Amino acid sequence: MELKKFINDRSFLYHLTNEQNASNILKEGKIYSANTIIDMSNDKTYNLHKRSRRTGHVQIVSKKGIISLRDQRPISEKALAKCLTNDWSVGDFLYHLNDRVFMWPTLERLWRHFKRYEHEKPTIFRFSTSEIISANPHVKFCRLNSGATRANSHLGGKPPARGIDTFLSADHFKQSVREVAEVTFEGCCIINGPIWIGERPDSVFKQVDT
Repeated sequence: MELKKFINDRSFLYHLTNEQNASNILKEGKIYSANTIIDMSNDKTYNLHKRSRRTGHVQIVSKKGIISLRDQRPISEKALAKCLTNDWSVGDFLYHLNDRVFMWPTLERLWRHFKRYEHEKPTIFRFSTSEIISANPHVKFCRLNSGATRANSHLGGKPPARGIDTFLSADHFKQSVREVAEVTFEGCCIINGPIWIGERPDSVFKQVDT
């Protein structure tokens, strides 16, 4: 996939989080992956969340304050085990997920995610795609919702395959721009450029001072 075309066709990237996390993101100018947040804590018992499915939201107390990790209920471990490649275990893939920051490249994709958490009144960030990717050259793209394991009738009832090549750089992503479902960053995403905040995908996004 041509990175320049993706940036031209997808002007904005969206990130959904809770109000508490939003304050930390604005203060820090960074969004951290779940694994990185856990590593910031002195409590080693949190490490179990790196390789296990979160059935509910988890509060992590770290040197950055209290940060909430969202649940991973859309993942069926039984279904996930059937579609893994590269001899990966369920724990291997969950660690791979937890090592990333996720953003949505379209409002359509954002809506799907938002509906699960609408009752929590989350905060939606909107960022300039060009500014974010410029500041984060380690960006990788995914062709599916990596955190959901819906069965696919065309695959004999199994979810789409996942493994080490689930997240790919633009040079290795062979599908078109419209096939990008997720935009991800390992470890941390530096927030560069303007920031807009909205309450819903169809709300007015207001630029905030940073």
